[in-house]
Amino acid sequence: MLIVGSLLLTAVRIHPVKAKIVDGELNTYENWAFIERFCFLSAEGKFEYLIEYEKTYSVQKLLLYYDTFDQWASAYFPGLSCEQRESLAKMSRKQIVNLTDQVPSSGCETIRTKGQRYLVRCHESRRFNSARQRWWFIAVSNCNSSKGLSLKYRFWMTNGPTGDFWHEHFSADEFYILPILITFCILYIIIILAAIACAVELKHRHLLHSTYKLFMISALLQECGIILQCSAYIKYGLDGIGSIQALTMGRLSESASEAVFLLLLLLLAKGFTVTRGRLRLASGVKLTLFMCLYCITYCAIFVYERLFFDPGQVLYLYESPAGYALIVLRGSAWAMFIYAVIFTLQHYPEKSNFYYPFNLLGTLWFVAGPALIMVATVFVDHWVRESIVCGALHTIALLGHALFLFMTMPARSNKLFPYHVRTTQIDVMRVSEPDTTLPFSRRPYEPSAPSFSSEQTGQQSSNDWINRANDVPLELFTVDQATRRTDSTSQKT
Repeated sequence: MLIVGSLLLTAVRIHPVKAKIVDGELNTYENWAFIERFCFLSAEGKFEYLIEYEKTYSVQKLLLYYDTFDQWASAYFPGLSCEQRESLAKMSRKQIVNLTDQVPSSGCETIRTKGQRYLVRCHESRRFNSARQRWWFIAVSNCNSSKGLSLKYRFWMTNGPTGDFWHEHFSADEFYILPILITFCILYIIIILAAIACAVELKHRHLLHSTYKLFMISALLQECGIILQCSAYIKYGLDGIGSIQALTMGRLSESASEAVFLLLLLLLAKGFTVTRGRLRLASGVKLTLFMCLYCITYCAIFVYERLFFDPGQVLYLYESPAGYALIVLRGSAWAMFIYAVIFTLQHYPEKSNFYYPFNLLGTLWFVAGPALIMVATVFVDHWVRESIVCGALHTIALLGHALFLFMTMPARSNKLFPYHVRTTQIDVMRVSEPDTTLPFSRRPYEPSAPSFSSEQTGQQSSNDWINRANDVPLELFTVDQATRRTDSTSQKT
């Protein structure tokens, strides 16, 4: 846990600037340097800059590359000289801005400071016209400089008019993320309220098992993550800067929700709280080690993104060694899940009404995530990937939680209901049952108990109650008799 906590803290503290109003200072001995990127809409996209540097570093150039192989992919290729990189940007397409007062369209002027220093200050804007929305990459160069590059800059990158909350500050690939998050936030509120209502009913019937509590924890963590991300994107839409800490914590919360739901699936596959009250020692140790490895790997993805992702490339979160390792672990968990379900069904075939649909749910959940990751990484275009992946991943999580809620709904008509042993019985079994796995009886439980009015209750004879007792699991009478013996012993003493 200490390792996981350290990785989480690192992931939150170390973060790049992810804002569409960008302030910074560049000082390097290189003659060409990348600064920022943004996905602009055609005609609507606007790039405004304010740059200031000492005249001794003139003439520095602002270079604008777009996302084709013969442009940015070639310019960012290592080993090219400054002149070769510059030549890829075309002056005829206005991709080169000479930051000097000799070029009126650059918006530059030379000013003298009180310390008798001469500064070049440039303030101008550009609009982009292209066949589609494109990623544009901003770089600076001065191939004739013998001391590198030095400048202060402030960039405004927008995709809509001032005051357009849904488009102004958002990159074109992020347009639909906030509406998607708001939609799923509302849907998860409905799921959580329904889960709470079911939990109250289950608790009343002493059927609120720990696995159902894990489901509720997973749904709550997912909702918390969505709310944190919504707050970050709302702030982002208002000021163009946002909150990286809130965004990262939201993504971490959703990752924790996924890990808890994975643990829930594996526990139920092994029959925990359905066919047994405790896992075997070996199974418990293996599951614990696997979940620790899974959580550490997940945290490593975020740390790797913060420390090693190249800002000059449009990379997906899972395009890293840790991301590929997580896909392998997810596949391993799926194999464990299938094996455990088959093993449980062999010993408890009467639970097939629950485990066959549960196996289908778990398989779809395990497979959909890695499949989406690979498809998004290989086939989805970079300028739409962010919104598509956001919607698809949240849909997978929502379907998993919604279907599990449906399968565990305590209604008489629900033939999929898995629990038939009450939580009060498990405590007694822990003391009296010699089998360390605490196997449950094979009697399926009907989730809806018969209800009687006060008049009907008063008219019941003792014979009716004796006949009805045959419909109650044997363990209840065992507990009741043991209690009565204890009470009678106490009265004698």
